[in-house]
Amino acid sequence: MEKGKAKTIVLLGTLDTKGLEIGYIREKIQAKGHETIVIDAGILGNPKIKADISREEIAEAGGKNLEELRREAQTSSNRMQIIQVMIDGAAAIVKKMHGQGKLDGILSVGGSMGMAIGAGAMKVLPVGIPKLMVGTHFYSQYLGEVDLTIIQCPTDIMGLNPITNLTLEQAAGAICAMAEAKGATEKTRPLVAMTGLGVTTPAVIALQKLLEAKGYDTVVFHGNSEVMDQLIDEGMIDGVLDFSPNELIRIFILKDTPWRASRLEAAGRRGLPQVIVPGSLDMIVLRMAKDLIPEHYKSRKIYLHGPYVTGVRTNTAELTLLAELVADKANRAKGAVAVVFPNKGFSAIDREGLVFYEPETDKVFLEVLKKKLKAENKIIEVDAHLFDEDFLIEVARVYDEMAKRRVHHG
Repeated sequence: MEKGKAKTIVLLGTLDTKGLEIGYIREKIQAKGHETIVIDAGILGNPKIKADISREEIAEAGGKNLEELRREAQTSSNRMQIIQVMIDGAAAIVKKMHGQGKLDGILSVGGSMGMAIGAGAMKVLPVGIPKLMVGTHFYSQYLGEVDLTIIQCPTDIMGLNPITNLTLEQAAGAICAMAEAKGATEKTRPLVAMTGLGVTTPAVIALQKLLEAKGYDTVVFHGNSEVMDQLIDEGMIDGVLDFSPNELIRIFILKDTPWRASRLEAAGRRGLPQVIVPGSLDMIVLRMAKDLIPEHYKSRKIYLHGPYVTGVRTNTAELTLLAELVADKANRAKGAVAVVFPNKGFSAIDREGLVFYEPETDKVFLEVLKKKLKAENKIIEVDAHLFDEDFLIEVARVYDEMAKRRVHHG
């Protein structure tokens, strides 16, 4: 390692159960010329190696005394409530370390508890900071959309042996290489965040080209936008073209991601130009086979996107709710908001002759917006389908006009 090139890698785990493994990874990282900071997030047993940041410090940062937490662990049936203290503490510590320039990458080791703590800590770090988890199995509800990398260990993580050691050594090499990689290049043009979904992808690709011709760079987020919102809050994004806000259905109709209730608010908080298109709002996406969907959906129009992905046509009540949400969030935005509405369908399968084509149902969304949206927030109707060139040209024009007006007014 060249002088001055050493990176600082944070190693996070419960040192009572994963201390030997953390210690092994530490040795391999240090052998490559990098520095390490070991954080102990254990609660009950004695740590097997010495930590640089103790479990007592983590508990305090999470709002509790460690001894108090141990007593609760002996009597409480809510283990997750106890673990949450260590998650909050670890998150606070690593966020502070990054702010002080003491964290170039983070690696966690653990089972379900270790994964919860590791993911919770990693989520508070900016996009682009290397994040690597080594575990035995993974729960998607812990992971969210943070840009972390996963190595699934083929053994249980219970001591050192030739099979486990190989995985741990590979993890050490991976986090070092990730930390050594150069950061993202500086922006040379305004960056527009967009959302896409499989049933809107052709339109998004065409729209990217139109925006690039007008002097913008684009970054597309697939379906969900947790990372998009994070980048907006970090000041990386200059404007938003929310072309496929289907995540609203997951949050407010399926109600399976309630922690994302702030969806559609990040750009508004920062006063960024924001164009909203109802792309993909014609469907509820269920991650299950057709024969497993809830009974109350079986009488609706259904689209089989894959063996374990089923689309269900949204109805007027659901589109009314979605329009009210969009209007409420747009009305609270500090910056300009416009909705561009395609009169001939919202997706690849919501067009004349195809299964989800219901123009009168779609119109409900528009009529509610007209009643609820403030006058200063524009509604632009286009007599075209979402994929039509005329519609996409209008979307690009509206965004460009809003963005330039914002620049002109400072």
